[in-house]
Order: sequence, then structure tokens, then C-alpha cells
Amino acid sequence: NWIYLRENLDQFSDFFEFSLPTHSKSWSSEGFTWDHTGCRTECSWFGFMLRIKESAPFSSSSLASYLNDQRVGNRMLFGGNLLRQPVMVKLKKDNPNAFRVVGDLNGADQLMKQALFLGTYPGLTKAMLDYELSMINKFISKH
Repeated sequence: NWIYLRENLDQFSDFFEFSLPTHSKSWSSEGFTWDHTGCRTECSWFGFMLRIKESAPFSSSSLASYLNDQRVGNRMLFGGNLLRQPVMVKLKKDNPNAFRVVGDLNGADQLMKQALFLGTYPGLTKAMLDYELSMINKFISKH
């Protein structure tokens, strides 16, 4: 399902950045190109991450909302900038010295704002994936 989504969403690479497995340098329909380490991995069978480019004419939240309305399961990237999670905000408020932050965390903020996961559960059928792809296509065509 991951490969099917990746192949069919490639046409939208102007709007999406696609994640690669650790140690992969690139992907094509023939498979992954791996780095020099010799390490290999399999893609997650349960999630396909899209990162909406800043130049896209829509946001990850607007795409997620649309997909939810169309009954296409998706989730925000768990985490992102963990310091923005409610428990961490409260912890910092209650105990300002509870943790130390190094750097500006811009990358974590970008992931939190721009990334979303599509489900790739192995029980999804081709018809379900095609519906998901058609809804993404419909959404993009409106923008």
C-alpha cells in the first residue's frame, strides 16, 4: 500500500515532499537507492507521511479536514515540536527549569504544521486506496 500510494502521488510532487526510510537516498518505481552503510529497511505498513510544501496553495490542516470529511483516515504527525504539546506547555509553566531547549526547533515546528499521515493498513483494498487517491486528486484540483 505504501508503494501504491507513493507511485500514484508522485504526480503531486509540486505540492508534497515524500519521506524516505532511514538510509535511503532516493526512490523510484523500481525501489530504493540506499546509502553506503549497507543498512536496509522496509517502509511502514501502517503509515505514509506527506509533508505539504510551504509553496503549496493549501495547508496540511485543510487537506486533513477535507480527507476527514470524505471519510479518508489521516493523522497529524505524532510529536512534531513536543514542546508545543499541552503536557509540555503545562510542565514548563509549572516548572520553568524542567528541561532545557537547544536551538530554535524550526524543523520540529515545520513537521508539526506541514506533515500528515495517511493510513496504509494492510487490510485496505485497492478500491479503498483508489478512493483515497481520487479524493486527494479532487482536493488538489480545487486549488
